[in-house]
Amino acid sequence: MSAKFVIVGAARTGSTLLVRTLNSLEGVRCHGELLGDRVRGYEDDFDPTAASPAEREARMAALKRERDADPVAFIGAALAGNQRASGFKALYAAFLDPRWRAVIDSLLADEDVRFIHLRRRNGLRRFVSETVLRAGGPNHSAAGGRSEQRVRVHIDVGEFKRVEAQIARQAAQIDELLSGQSVFELSYEALADDTPAAVSRVCDFLGLAVSPPDIRPALHKVGAADIRDTVSNYRELLDDPAIRPFLSGE
Repeated sequence: MSAKFVIVGAARTGSTLLVRTLNSLEGVRCHGELLGDRVRGYEDDFDPTAASPAEREARMAALKRERDADPVAFIGAALAGNQRASGFKALYAAFLDPRWRAVIDSLLADEDVRFIHLRRRNGLRRFVSETVLRAGGPNHSAAGGRSEQRVRVHIDVGEFKRVEAQIARQAAQIDELLSGQSVFELSYEALADDTPAAVSRVCDFLGLAVSPPDIRPALHKVGAADIRDTVSNYRELLDDPAIRPFLSGE
């Protein structure tokens, strides 16, 4: 029987790296974000690199219409097939959005569906990464020339604390929804530090026999390694007792 799975996490927690690396494995199909304002990363025979912008837009519109007409059937079809494992990713906001409650209920009721919960231990690093992305800076190694840009950003301390508290609340809601489900917890740090080993553990969870030597990371980290090279108000962050623990080891 094919394994079915859902990757759940906040933005900037390694979901793109995990999705693309899983897709590089034989017999595994992992879609991108299927729940949200748009359908992103639907995996089938369509080749976006060979299509025109108009063709790509038409396809996205068609997928959205199909998804919106019957979300439960759309997700069910995305997870069906003869692959060894099929899945998709859902960010916290989408997973908790009341619009998709029927989809989530159907997934939770399916004993064959497994969940991979991505977390990022260093919330400040996650927030800085998201702020850099919004400023037009590094995304990931597949972003082309954009990934080579160097951007310095100012971190709004109050906004960081608000967002960090919101993500903590969302994570608690996810934990409650997934209680009693088959869940694999994976940190961004473990995934980024040793992608083959982390993905191998994910494969074990999905019942796939794939060893680390057979796994090649689909992306690599870009951007400044030292947060002091990215954050213009680093001293302000260091002076805040609530933020200082996130900076240990920097």
